[in-house]
Amino acid sequence: MNASTRPKPFCFVLMPFDRKFDDVYEFGIRGACEDASVYCERVDEQIFPGSMLDRIYNQISTADLLVADMTGRNPNVFYEVGYAHSQGKNVILLTQQADDIPFDLRHFPHVVYGGQIKDLRRELAPRVKHFAYEAIDGELEQIGLEVFVGNVSLDQDGLEVAVPASNPRLSLTVFNRSTKTYESDDYSVAVIAPFPWDKPYYLGLTLSNASTLVSELPDGRYLHRLTVPAKLFPGDFGTVTFGLDSSLPVSRNAQSQAFPLVIRIYTASGSRDFHLSFQLVKDLEQSG
Repeated sequence: MNASTRPKPFCFVLMPFDRKFDDVYEFGIRGACEDASVYCERVDEQIFPGSMLDRIYNQISTADLLVADMTGRNPNVFYEVGYAHSQGKNVILLTQQADDIPFDLRHFPHVVYGGQIKDLRRELAPRVKHFAYEAIDGELEQIGLEVFVGNVSLDQDGLEVAVPASNPRLSLTVFNRSTKTYESDDYSVAVIAPFPWDKPYYLGLTLSNASTLVSELPDGRYLHRLTVPAKLFPGDFGTVTFGLDSSLPVSRNAQSQAFPLVIRIYTASGSRDFHLSFQLVKDLEQSG
């Protein structure tokens, strides 16, 4: 996912409700999160129905990362950290004194800041960035399929492709970069376009298998499901080719209209979108 369009990770902060920690939170923890482009909150900043404990459970479950100040061995903070660990969450422990972190927790990531907020911010920011974005990227890694046009990955948003009007079709390479084997029932590929096509989709090299499903989406775009290769082994790739609408205007210069497409991968782990646009041109020379 492009770093400029991905959602900001959420860091939930666990610490004693004591005014003497306000500057630690505001300038140390929040400051470090801002430096790492991560959104953070603690529960007393939020308005919510129900009990505070239920809200804390919910926020721990939904957070990409937790930061917990163990200073003073506050029992509520210890309990919340234990719950976060039971949920498999990444937790960065903070303390003003090393002895406040129990021996069996010292192997977890932690920062001893000795009451120096500027030191806390400097040491915490890179840890927050690493663990917060690791959580999001880890979710993306569950969808182990990547899409290429030629040798260019569609992870690079903004790709524009020139397609010859004399042969209006586009080929996608689906690459399995995971350690899992994907059967044809394990994944699907769809194209989302702003208009329907005048040509059917088909699987490259197997033109007889030309079935496709087309659905109109609520926003007026059209979702076209493609026929995919039967099996993708780890490190394997397959090609899906589909026809484009030859009635679209042919580009003659760099100012001609480019038509946006979304390539969507569906798996049991969720969906992932890739973005590109295309122009129909009179030859293979790029016009934009």
